[in-house]
Amino acid sequence: MNARLDEEKDVYTEEGREELKEEDAIDELEEGFLEGYENDLAECSYCHQVLVDEDFVESEIDGKIMRFCCNACYEEYIKKRK
Repeated sequence: MNARLDEEKDVYTEEGREELKEEDAIDELEEGFLEGYENDLAECSYCHQVLVDEDFVESEIDGKIMRFCCNACYEEYIKKRK
């Protein structure tokens, strides 16, 4: 496997993110995003689009934090629950 692929793969592990953060290759926001990706939190709860930045809708529904890529997805999710 080529070294570049190994490096890219590491961003999705806690150890890899820590290394990149220490090297100033990523900042805290990017680290948090990647951590969310690792924990399956970085996608829209309705359309499953990957959340690529911090501009998303977050709501607690039935005691669970849900994230949506936009208001339209949030509203569709709520409408379909009824």
